[in-house]
Amino acid sequence: MAITYNIVDFRGKAAEPIMEELLFENETVRDGLVTFQDDIKAETIFTEASASATMQAYTSGAPSSAGSLDAFDVAVTPVKVQYYQEFDPNTIRFSRFKRDMAPGAWNILSGEFERVVIGGVYAKNISASLESLYWNNALAATKVSIAALTPGAPQTSIGAEEQTLAAATTAGLFDGVVTTMMYNASNAAASAGVGGRIKVVGTTITSANIKAEYDKVYAAIPAVVLAGAVSPPYIYAPRSHKQLINIYDSDPTNFRDAFDVSADRKSYFYNGVEIKFVPIPENVLIAAKKEHLHWCTDLVGDVNTMQIDKIAANREDMFLKNNLTVIPHVQNQAFNVLYVG
Repeated sequence: MAITYNIVDFRGKAAEPIMEELLFENETVRDGLVTFQDDIKAETIFTEASASATMQAYTSGAPSSAGSLDAFDVAVTPVKVQYYQEFDPNTIRFSRFKRDMAPGAWNILSGEFERVVIGGVYAKNISASLESLYWNNALAATKVSIAALTPGAPQTSIGAEEQTLAAATTAGLFDGVVTTMMYNASNAAASAGVGGRIKVVGTTITSANIKAEYDKVYAAIPAVVLAGAVSPPYIYAPRSHKQLINIYDSDPTNFRDAFDVSADRKSYFYNGVEIKFVPIPENVLIAAKKEHLHWCTDLVGDVNTMQIDKIAANREDMFLKNNLTVIPHVQNQAFNVLYVG
């Protein structure tokens, strides 16, 4: 589409700086909140292994085999996607951006426009879009498969709340983390079905009940996961929960040691488990080690790489193009908690 620009009669001095649209930063990438698997041109193999060791009485004769050794492979193929925009730089010739255009009728590009609007706001929008889709996306086929399931209480059944969440998710080009936790083929049978996540049934989370709902998630985290001092789990929460926690903590009648907040309000913890605020749906929580959540791609930096050029040699209008590959993968499903309210 063309540039939308409501231009005023520019005669005086332009105010500095340009006020940019407020956008969330892609903290998933910036802060490494999940595990990044790059240099994947076509596909990669993830292997999961498990074993059980069984003690038995000693015998000097032939012993019987006891216990088990198990492993399975999963092939993961990143999806190639694209962001594309066309624009006519002649539109900005009468705007504030004409100030740094080079002399000559051929020169209608503005360094300030490229830096602030293209390399700033538009590039940030791409990054924010990709982060949101990484967590929330769903294939149309997966939505249909989840809708066809019979909801139930057992862990092996889809939850009614999960089914509602999947139905409300906009169909996209791949399954995001939340959808993958609910329904996937990343199992020993390589057969698509209900995910092996620890299912926790939730409700609408408010500043009044937020501790009680986090209690449910914390109680569901396997003790062996919490014991991982080298690689502790995170609780991944909607960004709005930062405000709900602050409201909860500001009430002197509430239990004050549940949520520990650093003095600069940049680090949040619940019973010692760090909370990471990401763009997942409201009333959804995930508890998992970052090593269990993978961002698979060819190159992580592709999200910041943009091509700008003329649409054709005989045209002056231009295009912006960003190509990248991405697919989430969730491992060790039986150790990851998914709370859906």
